[in-house]
Amino acid sequence: MKQKRTQFIQLISLIFIVLLVNFISTHIYTRIDLTKEKRYSLSNETKKVLNQLDDYVYVEVYLEGNFPSGIERLSIETKRILTEFKSYNTLFQFSFINPTESKDIKTQNEIINQLYEKGLTPTTLQVKNGESYSEKIIIPGAFVKFRGKEKAIQLLKSQISRSPEQNIQNSIRELEYEFTNAILNLQSTMKPHIAFLRGHGELNDKEIEDLTKSLSEKYTIDIVDLREFEIDTLGEPDVLKKLNQIKLKKLIVIAKPESAFLDIDKYMIDQYIMNGGKVLWLIDGTMADMDSLSNKNSFLAYPLRDLNLSDQLFKYGIRLNSNIVEDISSSKIPIPVRVTNNNPKWELMPWRYFPVSIPTSDHPITNNLNAVKFDFTGSIDTVMTNTNIKKTILLKSSPYTKLSNTPFEISLQSALNPPDQNKFNTGPQALAVLLEGNFESIYKNRLNQLDRKITFKSSIEDTKMIIVSDGDIAKNKISRGQSLPLGYDNYEKKLYGNKDFLLNSIDYLLEDNALIQIRTREIKMRLLNNQKINSERLFWQVTNVISPIIIVLIIGLFINIIRRKNYAK
Repeated sequence: MKQKRTQFIQLISLIFIVLLVNFISTHIYTRIDLTKEKRYSLSNETKKVLNQLDDYVYVEVYLEGNFPSGIERLSIETKRILTEFKSYNTLFQFSFINPTESKDIKTQNEIINQLYEKGLTPTTLQVKNGESYSEKIIIPGAFVKFRGKEKAIQLLKSQISRSPEQNIQNSIRELEYEFTNAILNLQSTMKPHIAFLRGHGELNDKEIEDLTKSLSEKYTIDIVDLREFEIDTLGEPDVLKKLNQIKLKKLIVIAKPESAFLDIDKYMIDQYIMNGGKVLWLIDGTMADMDSLSNKNSFLAYPLRDLNLSDQLFKYGIRLNSNIVEDISSSKIPIPVRVTNNNPKWELMPWRYFPVSIPTSDHPITNNLNAVKFDFTGSIDTVMTNTNIKKTILLKSSPYTKLSNTPFEISLQSALNPPDQNKFNTGPQALAVLLEGNFESIYKNRLNQLDRKITFKSSIEDTKMIIVSDGDIAKNKISRGQSLPLGYDNYEKKLYGNKDFLLNSIDYLLEDNALIQIRTREIKMRLLNNQKINSERLFWQVTNVISPIIIVLIIGLFINIIRRKNYAK
């Protein structure tokens, strides 16, 4: 009876402990992440965003089905991180959907088209079936929904310079950033104002349509024409009112101006910067356009007309050169290579005047960024006019670069001639530069400020700006009256990272610290050595099959020896 009573007490105690542990676990959430870089833990910034949710967030992920191993791993990691999100706040819900589960091809195509129109891009995979291959269309994306609004997320990142395995790893690394960014965008009610400046031949609304559409999810987009002034009581242009109008903008974009800035324009931009405003300069140094080749096989590239900005940019530590960057790392255009029966035969050939910059920096703006395409760009020199300004080269050409001073003849024939690598020896050239630090006004120590009504500031501490030596980086192509995605090359049918670069640049300039901290988390890719796998495959297969058997036999023999000794005693 005493033994039964003891066992009963132990059973009751065990049940009580189990119930107590379950009760505590429902109220106190904790996990132990043993990885060095804490890759299975959410960042503090994401936890803060989740803890502040006051309404349901619902995520639909289109990564359900039978996939190759790489996509399957992306699906598993997506489910894992969404489970982490949900564990911090039950208002976060998600589901996985198979968009191609219907066996009716027409229904599949209708669903895929609907998802594409809503912002998700299909991807075609080559799937091996025995000795043959078949194509499989997947939608590696998701929709995040909050209070009647939704945002599309492309989960599979494809960078040209990386292997499929690296692209999968980088896509996994971006998952936390993508979902947190989507939640913040959908939660935002007061959007910061961004202005595109006009009045000097800048890109028009249709040419920046795709960029402004993407920016409008997070920012309010305005157009400010520096040449449109209200007239004051004295009949003079009200410069003060125009400057105050610009000051309300968190950031201004100057996208491919073609005519000179007046001194009053420069003065307003200068004082905007001195009052803490951020600027994204997208400036061409050379006049060159593919339309010039439409009716002939060559044209002359000239230095761009003086924009009257050289002294201002020089004051900030930048010099834009009026040259043409030729790069062996370039995109392609169709060239007539031969004529057969009076019909030209067209082939895609490298066009060295369209450099493709492959980001190598781990800076938050370019980290995990796809290659960026430039059109007839020039080089940028950094000068030491102000030691208080930190200069960071964000994008540059490849080591196989050649600089050609303008005027310079550009011809289609040059694309047919193989490049002489000995002449492409100028090394990487800066194409986009970030400036951070303390800036001084170009009008400092000048007696004649242009408008005495404006309270003059001579310097600003700790501000930022970015200079890119190509205005076309923000220009989307137009086909049949419709704007194509920014960075899309309709010859190669390839999407470059131009839009992501500009979006990241604006986010960085406006100091979206939470997102920057998430995006710059370092998760090391510990990829297997494929060459070593192929050479040592048989050895490790045999080892993995035989070694467990040998270990079991050794343990069994050891236990048998011990038992014999015990029974012998």
